[in-house]
Amino acid sequence: MLANLLAVPVLLFGAAAIISVGAGNIGAGVMATAAVAVVVARRGARDAWPPRDVLLAVLAVWLTHALATALAGPNPVRWDKLVEEMWLKALVVTVPLAAAGRPRLVRAAVLVTVAAGALVSLYALAQFLADHDLWRDEPLLHTAGFPIATAFHGHHLSWGGQAMLALVVAMAWLRDVVLERPRRTWLPLVACLVIGVGLIVSFARSAQLGAFAAAVFLVVTLPGRWRRLGVGALVAVVIVALLVPAVRLRALEAFTDEKEVTRPNLWRSSLAGIADRPLRGWGPGNFGAMLDEHEVDGYYEVRAHSHNDYLMHAVNAGLPGLLAALWLIWATVRHLHAGWRRGGPGSWIPLGGLACQVAIVVAGLFQVYQTDDEPEMLLYYLIGLGLAQLITSRREDAASGA
Repeated sequence: MLANLLAVPVLLFGAAAIISVGAGNIGAGVMATAAVAVVVARRGARDAWPPRDVLLAVLAVWLTHALATALAGPNPVRWDKLVEEMWLKALVVTVPLAAAGRPRLVRAAVLVTVAAGALVSLYALAQFLADHDLWRDEPLLHTAGFPIATAFHGHHLSWGGQAMLALVVAMAWLRDVVLERPRRTWLPLVACLVIGVGLIVSFARSAQLGAFAAAVFLVVTLPGRWRRLGVGALVAVVIVALLVPAVRLRALEAFTDEKEVTRPNLWRSSLAGIADRPLRGWGPGNFGAMLDEHEVDGYYEVRAHSHNDYLMHAVNAGLPGLLAALWLIWATVRHLHAGWRRGGPGSWIPLGGLACQVAIVVAGLFQVYQTDDEPEMLLYYLIGLGLAQLITSRREDAASGA
């Protein structure tokens, strides 16, 4: 009975997070409660915890950012912002605790996320065609003469980041079906096409670049002739995408729009702020205070963040915070790679989590996705599911004496 109850938050989180950031935060809280219940009921649940270096990396991220918060003075000491930015990283721990040992649940949770991504992508497309935010009953912003879809979120980059992650796991699913059950490719293929359209109408170029990087990674991992077919498919997708005026014009804006100087100016300002406080940073929530002292001259369309994940980590918590964040990326990548290389049913799930990290690492060069709640909650949920699949495989090996 308890196991069935605990399955509910694992199964529904992906859909809830894509529809609503509030629902996703509530789901993260329920997931944490489920994880505690597992630990209590199973007296520690030692075989359900993520690998030790992943736990240590999460702890390092929390501690470096907590120290930066405590030392933020004379700027505001924002404990509320610390909790907001660190809270969702707990999914790397709570999801495996709640789902490890239940491979059918893990697979179903990933597929629910893909299905939700496809459905919300259809809504984003409806927004784009109507040139109206149907959910909030307000007009959409435009770029290159085209409306920018935001789905159920308040910003196109938040939706773009989520669409990127949903597309990446859908591509990992497609890869698995192509190799194992080639006659059943239509369903994951349709999911990839629909979510791909949802990503395109978000006009989130960094997310599109991240999805492409993940696609290249997944193609490179294909065997023999499948790799050649994958390369051909990628080339065809790029050609078709560039033939779409909205995509082509948006890409050209990176070189022609005067507002694009915002990113380089934010990067230069961030580097100046990091140089001023290389060890303790400015504390989460104090990016504005950093800009007040280190803003370089020039045009700024926005001033909310560094427009770069790695600079943002260092602004928030100094170089120790950046190193902790890189450690977390490396630790999860290492174990997700091991989960995929073990092979067997479900190995595409850690591969999907690994591809999500590839996407985020690339997209994060141009945008803050690891501290943006909507993409962040989906990222750590999918990584958590990949780790849960790895833990399940190791349990099965131990039980069989392999």
